[in-house]
Amino acid sequence: MEKSDSKALLVQNDELDILTTENIDNDDVGFSSGYESNPESLLEVGDSSDQESDYKAKDAVNYNSTSALCEQLKYILSMPELCDVTFLVGPTKVPVHGVKAILGTRSRVMYQLILQKQKEEEENKSKKSRKSRISSRLVIDVKKYEPEDFRKIVQFIHCGAVDVTAKNVTGLLCGASQFKLMDLKVACWDFIKRCFKSENGSIAAIRKGAHQYSHHKTAGKLLSKISKHIEQASQETTSASPSSISSTPAVSSSVSSPPPSPSRLTTTV
Repeated sequence: MEKSDSKALLVQNDELDILTTENIDNDDVGFSSGYESNPESLLEVGDSSDQESDYKAKDAVNYNSTSALCEQLKYILSMPELCDVTFLVGPTKVPVHGVKAILGTRSRVMYQLILQKQKEEEENKSKKSRKSRISSRLVIDVKKYEPEDFRKIVQFIHCGAVDVTAKNVTGLLCGASQFKLMDLKVACWDFIKRCFKSENGSIAAIRKGAHQYSHHKTAGKLLSKISKHIEQASQETTSASPSSISSTPAVSSSVSSPPPSPSRLTTTV
């Protein structure tokens, strides 16, 4: 699983406050990073005697083309002059740009963060000088993320797509949990489960990232799962070792072979 695509149609918009408690199962479920699309036709056909209007309603086509839109929204992030919010990420304060309108409507937590920062800026400006002009660009410090990981999070919020790798999955998972991006969160856990099954060396990279984000609660859960996985794999190896040991004398009795090397003995033990 190399890429995660959001199913959200970015051309549609719902009000932020429309959320019923019927869909909430636990504390992890919150505002999604997007909105559900409506598979029904653009025009509803009601009971009407007007055949002409009925004919037009049936001929309506619900056409969606979001691939070009996603690419354009992604491209906006590389153009600071088109963005109105800048995140200074990490100790070196690497700038990551975004658009407040998109970030705020795609993530309720991001909306609250932006709104709170705007209020603080307005209060500070009013205290210093009533005549001072408030800058249209908002600057927010982000200290608990790696710059490239946070850039990927902002990219996903903007265009609904991001590449998930063993190197960045922990940062993306922590961001998905904090900013309530449930589809990205599911994609990250799915990627981690695939890495557990493949045993291709990705676990070491994921574990390193989890230690790097140990200040996040989600990273702590990930470290716990990795520890359980390693312990389980060790137990399976130990349970399989007696059979290999018992088979060794039979081979030695029938075939004359040199004694095993010390490294092989250490592995068997």
